Amino acid sequence: MQRRSRWLGAGLFGALVLGLGLARADGSAVARLGERSIGASLLLARMARLLPFQRALFGASWPEQRRQFLERELIPEVLLEQEAARADQRLVSPRDRALSRALLSGLQQQAVAGVSESEVAEYYAQHRESYEEPRSILIWRILLRRDEDARALLRELGKPSESLWSRLARERSIDTATHMRSGSLGFVAADGQTHMPQVRVSPALFAAAERVKDGQLVPEPVAEGDAVAVLWRRASRAAQPGRLSAVSADIRALLVHARQVSEVQALTEGLRRNGLRDYQPALLAGFEPRVLEALEPGRPSALATLPARPVSLSPRTTDSGLR
Repeated sequence: MQRRSRWLGAGLFGALVLGLGLARADGSAVARLGERSIGASLLLARMARLLPFQRALFGASWPEQRRQFLERELIPEVLLEQEAARADQRLVSPRDRALSRALLSGLQQQAVAGVSESEVAEYYAQHRESYEEPRSILIWRILLRRDEDARALLRELGKPSESLWSRLARERSIDTATHMRSGSLGFVAADGQTHMPQVRVSPALFAAAERVKDGQLVPEPVAEGDAVAVLWRRASRAAQPGRLSAVSADIRALLVHARQVSEVQALTEGLRRNGLRDYQPALLAGFEPRVLEALEPGRPSALATLPARPVSLSPRTTDSGLR
């Protein structure tokens, strides 16, 4: 923190002056900070690299996107480069962009050093439930269309064997994601979450399996959406308490990232207060270069007007001949 205070105490960087020729993408200055300037051509080039979903992060309309991109990306970048250049005796690098990255790296190192073991333990205590494995049941399921089909299957199974159950699951289950693995859903928790983070089922399956013992069929079909499930409780697993030692590295990384984001935000806000003046984003309203027409939502891309070229594919040789 003392090091950052010395950097912030360096003083003002100079006034920001907005250019007047903003309707052209010919290098006109959109903003100037000290000896550095942000030209219209730079804004054009940087925004042209963004994909549509990336531009959407800066606003719903093109005017909002360009203003937010200038404010949130380009101006803080130049401010950080200038601040890093002032500390070049500690950040040895010949280029401004490298100096900016070195400054960010220095902030990250400070964040790493600032996270103590007690903070990691406190975070773990506050979020203990996120690191514990709840009690769960290993459930096999055959999913059918109709209730009468499910009841007939229960009578056919009787006291099932693995081979009989697996064959019937392959032949009759309408769940194509699980029918080839005996209908196994894996270990299911009370909220329906399985041991696979991306797979969740109805909590009614756990509730039904909870009423029988390991190795027993659930005696009644269980409604699951528009279908009906036949369940076999195969095994159960007690709750597994989380271990701080196993997750401390992940927690530390999370805290370091949060602290780094906070440090960079505080530094950027301080630099903006000291080095950014006479800021007039309204002047960007006239900046409409023809090259960027394809970037604005709703406008047809210039590429769309190009005539289609016929493509002929010649056969290629494979191990089994031509195809």
